[in-house]
Amino acid sequence: MSKYNSRWLAVKLLEEDADIISKVEAVSGWAVILGQARKSIAHLRNVYGDDMDTIIADRRYGFISGLIKEAVSVPMEARLTLSDKIDKIVTNRVLGIPIFLLAMWIVFQMTANVSGYYLDWVDGVIGGPITNWTVAILAAIGLTGSWLESLVVDGIIGGVGGVLVFVPVMFFIYFFIALLEDSGYMARAAFVMDRLMHALGLHGKSFLPMLIGFGCSVPATYATRTLVSEKDRVLTGLLVPFMSCGARLPVYALFASAFFPENQGHVIFAMYALGIVVAMVSGVIFDRTIFKGRPRSPFVLDLPPYRLPTLKGILIHMWERSQAFVLKAGRIIMVVSIVIWFLMSIP
Repeated sequence: MSKYNSRWLAVKLLEEDADIISKVEAVSGWAVILGQARKSIAHLRNVYGDDMDTIIADRRYGFISGLIKEAVSVPMEARLTLSDKIDKIVTNRVLGIPIFLLAMWIVFQMTANVSGYYLDWVDGVIGGPITNWTVAILAAIGLTGSWLESLVVDGIIGGVGGVLVFVPVMFFIYFFIALLEDSGYMARAAFVMDRLMHALGLHGKSFLPMLIGFGCSVPATYATRTLVSEKDRVLTGLLVPFMSCGARLPVYALFASAFFPENQGHVIFAMYALGIVVAMVSGVIFDRTIFKGRPRSPFVLDLPPYRLPTLKGILIHMWERSQAFVLKAGRIIMVVSIVIWFLMSIP
């Protein structure tokens, strides 16, 4: 072990580096040093109430910050940028989470109120001209009242039309989410949610896959691979399904419009909030049972400066996500609609 710098080796032992610990255990006579390192780790955890990675990272950044203050002179007017001034409000320990919830509430309200008009229009086009033209074409070739007419009208158009009716909802919710992402606010949302995520045994970075889960659970589950800790990956993957993905939004919208037509936005927001609450309760239970005693990994996030989103970028994000939903969900729903039509058509 003489080839290693003693200070570097000590830090690695305190960080519980598995590779270094295995090498130390293989050297005779080093068991005492390894035992002392473990005692020091237990003492530091007891004093600071955090895992060793976080403690050491915090001290490193504290040393860097102190060094910069001693060596770098920054004019007063250049110390606080516009992004810094905004962050003082949106990342505030008290105001941060209420501001985030307010932003999400506005997104769902705007989605429900603005898309409602387009829902009726798309429904009218599919149930009116498209259905009538299809029936007329089938009648022209002598297939009126046939099983093929029933399949096309009731099975295919009825099934796929049920997806297309809610495309405006997809467009608007992805539009507003892309607006928040391109402006730089979503990174702040992850930072703000870090404290809440800690209650679930996670950190703020785990919030990003869960946020993606509002669009689709499949890429959200893929996104957990960016997390360093296996515990974080597995626990986040278990909580992602509780996030209301885009496939559930049409169901929420249909439920809200059918039973609560005067309060659609409030009901949809409440359903999303209920999923978040269930995820939080489940996370606490999992953290204290399945994952009890496993160390937590530190959370380091680079906050980008605020930018003015471009319409082109927002429209590209909106179109790609909505198109993916329509293509994937449309194929499945069309097949299921045909199967259901078949089962209803036979005795």
